[in-house]
Amino acid sequence: MIQDLKKIGSGLILVIGIILFFSSLLNNNLNLALVSLTSTLIFWVVYGLILDTFDVRIFAWVISTAGFLLAISIFFLYGVEEVPHPIGAIVFHAGGIAGALGIGLFSLFPLLIMHQLNSDKTAPKSAPTAKENYTPPKPDLESDDWEFATEEESQSGEFEVG
Repeated sequence: MIQDLKKIGSGLILVIGIILFFSSLLNNNLNLALVSLTSTLIFWVVYGLILDTFDVRIFAWVISTAGFLLAISIFFLYGVEEVPHPIGAIVFHAGGIAGALGIGLFSLFPLLIMHQLNSDKTAPKSAPTAKENYTPPKPDLESDDWEFATEEESQSGEFEVG
């Protein structure tokens, strides 16, 4: 029961922060939106650490989601502009698009790190490989008393050529 209340409180903090973020964006105030998003994330982390409910996997998802929301917001605020002439024309600004793509790229890092950590845990241990310096086995000779065959002996058919 108490664990459920902790999760509800944690989720409520995030929902209130997202509402504040979007309400600031609707007013075209990116600075206030960034302040509300950052303070929400900090307050959420402190809440999780104090109540001992902090999970790194959930943190990676939340940070990545917040980064993607910020990247989309920057793209639409600074990367796309509607111009009055011709009617319905849209102009794309390289600076805004580059900023949005950069933030989106950095938002991928927590997810990639978590994916790498999860794949390391599930990867089976490989069997030790054979030595790369393979030496063929030496043939067993029954005795050291041998001599070269003559031309006549090799053509007689009684011996195999080795």
